[in-house]
Amino acid sequence: MKIEIPYNFAPRAYQLPFLDAMDSGCKRACWVVHRRGGKDKTAINLASKRMFERVGTYYHCLPTYNQGRKVIWDGRDKDGFKFTDHFPAPLRKSTNNTEMKIEMLNGSIWQIIGADNFDSVVGANPVGIVFSEWAVSDKYPDAWNYFRPMLAENGGWAVFIYTPRGRNHGFELYQMSLKNPDWFCQLLTADDTGAVSRADIEAERQAGMSEDMIQQEFYCSFIASVENIVVPFDLIQSAVGRDARYPGSPKVAGLDVARFGNDRTALVIRQGGEIIHVETWNMADSIMTAGRVMDRYRSRLFDAIAVDAIGIGAGVADLLKANGIPTVAVNVSESPSLNDSRFSRLRDELWWKLRLWFEERACGISRGIMPRVVQQLIADIQDIRYDYTPAGKIKIESKDDMKERLGFSPDIGDALCLTFAAEPRARKPIVRKSTVGFGFQPPKPSDYGKYQEVYVR
Repeated sequence: MKIEIPYNFAPRAYQLPFLDAMDSGCKRACWVVHRRGGKDKTAINLASKRMFERVGTYYHCLPTYNQGRKVIWDGRDKDGFKFTDHFPAPLRKSTNNTEMKIEMLNGSIWQIIGADNFDSVVGANPVGIVFSEWAVSDKYPDAWNYFRPMLAENGGWAVFIYTPRGRNHGFELYQMSLKNPDWFCQLLTADDTGAVSRADIEAERQAGMSEDMIQQEFYCSFIASVENIVVPFDLIQSAVGRDARYPGSPKVAGLDVARFGNDRTALVIRQGGEIIHVETWNMADSIMTAGRVMDRYRSRLFDAIAVDAIGIGAGVADLLKANGIPTVAVNVSESPSLNDSRFSRLRDELWWKLRLWFEERACGISRGIMPRVVQQLIADIQDIRYDYTPAGKIKIESKDDMKERLGFSPDIGDALCLTFAAEPRARKPIVRKSTVGFGFQPPKPSDYGKYQEVYVR
């Protein structure tokens, strides 16, 4: 008798990148998927396959032991197929209902455990662990810290699958894995998978499900219930893949130069309404940074660039100008352009322009950008907050405050905002109509040197 493993499982297209990454030798994965996206079923079949590739113990961990029994051990998929039946009966040596444990003929063991009693398996040496609903339990970080030395020693793997539950350890893990090339990281909304139709989501809305809950459960928002967000997550997510390049429009770049520590230098390029290029690199001196940007210009990736000229960015801007690159040096701490009374600083105005850009829904994030980079872009702009000054002006939280709250500096977001820098003007305003919506209208090379001061609008 021939039995194929995985057994009775045909992965959906959106599940393949995760499975392919694990098959390629990835040892750590953060897979954030909307409700009813098939996370557990996929992870169970990953484990069933691995059990025949390497003999060992494999755990499927739920927030509580009882939840493990109800959701997985006794659970079924939407077609009524039991999750545990993915382990073929002819290949089993034993099934222990009390301990929720299945042993295969080759000696491999699959067992359900709970984060609330993970220390009950003291002495075990698992080679693969699935942490299901990772964001739900505050016991999970302790469980992971208990098992991770074992997996590091034996070369085992760990997978974290969940739907967001606010800005907790689930958010922290997602942010960390985005930046770690050794991790597979992916966030999938209902629009990405098609597993839950918009009609079904609308039915839930009509049945009384709150909008915050819909954004969390079906669109994987970590911040659905947080007020004073500059750019709502759903607006960002809806822009992914939207075609808004407007052929023939100039390619404008924004460069946010790393200041210190673990900050990144970020380069974002936008053509018309579409973000077409995003890259970051670790802190480098002015000459190396300018050289890298000049390479991008010579490769015709952009036509003009706006550089954050505070600190070492000023030196970079000078080097670019000296080498003939159309460059606008932007001081975001200065007053807003044209004395806009809604803002105290230029930086506030630029972030608000970004908000309006997304609200128009005529913008896009190119599918040509690597998915991991798109997720980093989204992470940098999805949780920026604003407030009001005593004078009633809109105030975007400072970069230092963002870094303290988020654990990282939103360098990509700041670089994107710089692409909205408008044409330079002299002390006496020179106004020229923009042809690119809220976009940066680059000056002609002949314009440079004509102005005593540079502002952005």
